[in-house]
This record gives sequence, structure tokens and C-alpha cells, in this order.
Amino acid sequence: MKKILLIIPLLIGCSSTKEKSEYESLFDYEGKYEYVDNTTLELKASAMDTTLYAVIDNAKYPLKFIAIDSFTDMQGSSVIFERDNSKKVISYKSDGQEFKLLTKDIDKSNMFPRKELFDKPENYEYKKPTETDDGLATGNLDEEFKNPKLIVDMVKETIEGNFPDVHSILIYKNNKLVLEEYFYGYDENTPHQLRSATKPFIGGILGIAVDQGFIKSEKDGLLPYFNSIYPDIANLDKRKKEITIENFLMYRHGMDCENNNPESKGNESKMMQSKDWVKYTLDLPIFGEPGISSSYCTGCALTLGSLVEIATDKKIEDFAKENLFEPLNISNYKWTFEPNQTSSDDFSQTYFTPRDLIKLAKLFKDGGKWNGNQIISKSWIDKTFNMDKGDYGYLWEHKYFIVDGRTYNSYLASGNGGQKINIWPELDMITVFTGGNYNSYQLYGKSTPPNEMIPNYILKSVK
Repeated sequence: MKKILLIIPLLIGCSSTKEKSEYESLFDYEGKYEYVDNTTLELKASAMDTTLYAVIDNAKYPLKFIAIDSFTDMQGSSVIFERDNSKKVISYKSDGQEFKLLTKDIDKSNMFPRKELFDKPENYEYKKPTETDDGLATGNLDEEFKNPKLIVDMVKETIEGNFPDVHSILIYKNNKLVLEEYFYGYDENTPHQLRSATKPFIGGILGIAVDQGFIKSEKDGLLPYFNSIYPDIANLDKRKKEITIENFLMYRHGMDCENNNPESKGNESKMMQSKDWVKYTLDLPIFGEPGISSSYCTGCALTLGSLVEIATDKKIEDFAKENLFEPLNISNYKWTFEPNQTSSDDFSQTYFTPRDLIKLAKLFKDGGKWNGNQIISKSWIDKTFNMDKGDYGYLWEHKYFIVDGRTYNSYLASGNGGQKINIWPELDMITVFTGGNYNSYQLYGKSTPPNEMIPNYILKSVK
């Protein structure tokens, strides 16, 4: 899932010559290459930071120059580029394997926010979003914000590259889509990977299963639903037997599972080394009483997705399509839910267009209704957003900002790379960001751009 950490070992290299600029020297290594498991990767140079990037599934991973024809990847692994007699790069070697250059013909549109405006962002002009047949009304930024210039400035800063790898910015205010901007080759028709921002929508799908009677109540014990699949659960004691579905929905599981703690046995990177991620989660040692304190754990959301499948006797993708996506007229998406090593490439995450993310968030903002139809019960939505400050509720997170002494509350679906879907009930607003700043803390020691853009531009613009 993609809050989920994506760590892909890349072993690649680089060189420079006196005749070329540092940026131009990176051109030697650009191209599409063979990669592991019969896949491919692309190497592309960025003019913004003179860095060579490995691009996999539209995610960019920087490579650090070490020496002639040598780079290191995010994990510090190195590789050596091979050249032919004419000094042209033909492959790179790693761990005794050779990966050949397949073609130099690559599309570099995703290396610039907007190539045509990169050197002249001041030429950007705001345009009201186009109204389509997707059910979203559109409006004008000037009519819904006190200081819309700040938001326009934010877009210009993104075009200039000051907020790198932000792929889209959408603002829905007072039931109108008033800003819709795309960057790095993305557009309104491109489903974007959500990483961990998938999790809150699993919570909503589970709510529909409860509404329809497939699950009696979220207060039910969790383990009995898995008895037939996993008759033997490790570390079973009285406390684990008392874990409820709601405990997992609120990350109050009491187990040794914390994504942000690399020493935790339930850390997602350790979980993903197992063959069955749900069984691995249910087998974890329990440290405390369930229902007391929250600890963010990817295994909880995956287990709840599996629970939907057990209770409905349907794949969760099919149940969600019938009961959530089709009622919202959402069809341009991708989702394969397999909480095991067959999902080692995409971790069971969803891919949605940003406009459809607005629709999904609007469903939650409007008490589970869409076009007058009750898709998720209002009682489930109310319980979803009944959470403590800064805590979790039914897989959503309470996220707040304090700007100029005022507190702005939101409910957040967040994913690695800068996927941010915020519902702002007090402002009658939804903001959506998608991005490619994967593992930003690991690489740069700072959070993704939306955490700066939201308080400094959007919230300072509201009436």
C-alpha cells in the first residue's frame, strides 16, 4: 500500500567529462534498461537539480554520484556502468548480473513540472476548471477565497520547481472545484498511485459491509472471522482474543506493530518479507491492552480488507466496484488487493484520478451521500470522524494546522510520496495533492511539499 515504503534496490552509475556540463554528462546514462524479474527501468537526468534518477512505475529515485561511471542508490548500493569500444554506455552490472541498455528513446516530460513554463512561471494564468459529466460542479478561485493570489503564487512556485514532484493540486470549495492543476506529465485522466492513502477507503468499504449486514458490528471480535483460514494464531492470549474490528480500525490493536519504528516486529518492511501479510499481522506479539492507545500499523488495514472478503465471500475489489465505485461513476482506476508477496510491486494500493479522489472525499464529507443516494450510512461516517485530536478514526487521521493562532481541522488520507486527501469540514473544503516524493524523510530529512503548501498558501487564503 503506498504509505507503504517502496524501497527498490537500484545499482547504477554515472560519469562526467570536461567537454560536457555536469547535466549533459548525465545524458550518457539515460535510457531504458533491463531490470529484475523481466521488468525495465528508465534513467533520466533532471535539469532542476543535476541529478540522475531511476524511474519505476512513475516513481523517481535519486542516484548519488560517487566516481567515474559509479553511483549509489537509496540504500548505498553501488553499480558500475559498462561502455563499448566507442565509449558509449551499453549496460550496468550489479551483484554479478548485467542489465543491458535497451533504447535511448525515452520521454522526459515527467522531469519538468511544466517544461513550457519552467523558465517563465510568471506567465502562468489561472483558469477555472473544466466542468465535465463526472458530477463535480466547478467555480472560480476568486469567488471562494479571500486571497486567491496566494494560491496562484503556490502554483507558480510549483511550476518553477520549488515544490518538486507535486503531480497535482485540486481544491474543492463550497461544493465547487475551483483549482485543478497537473504537473510532470500528469493530467486529469491519469490514475495516480495512492500508497497508504488507500487505507481510509478500505475503512469505508468495511462500513458498507457492516451496513449491509455481512458483518454484525465493528464491535465484534476480530479473530473469530479468521478461524477457518488461520486455525492457529501465534502469541494468543486473553488480550489478543479481545481485539475487536474497531480496535484495528482505530489502530488501537495493542500489538507490536508500529510502521515508524524499524525495531517493531510489525514494521511494514518486515511484514512484507513474509508470505502472508495478514497471517503475519495476526501472529504478532501483543504488548498492551487493545483499545487504549493508537499505533500506526499497515497490517491492520490489510487485515480489514481481507475481513471484507471473508464476510462478503467476494473479492474486495468486486464488492467495492459494485457498492462504492460504480455508484459514484468511478471507472478509471486500478486495484488488485493481494496482501501477500504477489503484491511486492504495488502493495495492494489503489490508483485513482485526482478528480475521483475529490468525489470519494466528498462522499465522506457529505455524510455518506452522493447525488442524494446513501452509499455509506451516516452513522458510519459519524463514527469515522469521531476521533481524538491528532489520532485515528476508522483508518482516517485527524490532521490539524495552526496558522496565525487559528486551528484548522481536517480528516486526512495520506500516502508515501505526498498523497494528501484532506477534508476540511469547518471550511467546507477538500484539498487533494498527489506526488512523487517517495521516502522523503529517508532521502531528505523533511516532509513532503503539501505539508508546507497547505498552511502557508491555502489556509492563509481562506475567508
